[in-house]
Amino acid sequence: MTSSRRILTLMDYRQSRPWMEVILPLYTLTLLILYYHPQSLPPAIEEVLVDGMFRWVVWGIAGALGGILALSALFLAFCLVYSPIYLVENAMRILDPQAWVDEREVRFYAGCFVILCGLLALVFLNPHAALVIFTLLAGSAQFLWRFLV
Repeated sequence: MTSSRRILTLMDYRQSRPWMEVILPLYTLTLLILYYHPQSLPPAIEEVLVDGMFRWVVWGIAGALGGILALSALFLAFCLVYSPIYLVENAMRILDPQAWVDEREVRFYAGCFVILCGLLALVFLNPHAALVIFTLLAGSAQFLWRFLV
């Protein structure tokens, strides 16, 4: 294997975070279930969580994942809010058949704009559902970005 191929393989490995694509959506789903249905937490787990160091480990992991979820939600909110600005600012270039346009970038921001419009419509119909969907989108943002690009 050549050194350039080895470097590209290492770069691909660093960019891939398969644990994040599994754990963060599961954490988000668990967080929402426990928020809206706290009785779903079995009493046996509650008793175990009260005991000793295990409780602090669980709180530490939950706090770290909560921080990652918050960062993901901030990034998602930025992309959703910036999408109409990007589309309006670059409308002439996007519509010009002679100009070079990165189709993946336009598809990304158009998808973000569609999601933003859907969330805004849902906010007026059912704010709680919009919050739940935004939280689920923030938790599974890696899937969302891969889908949009």
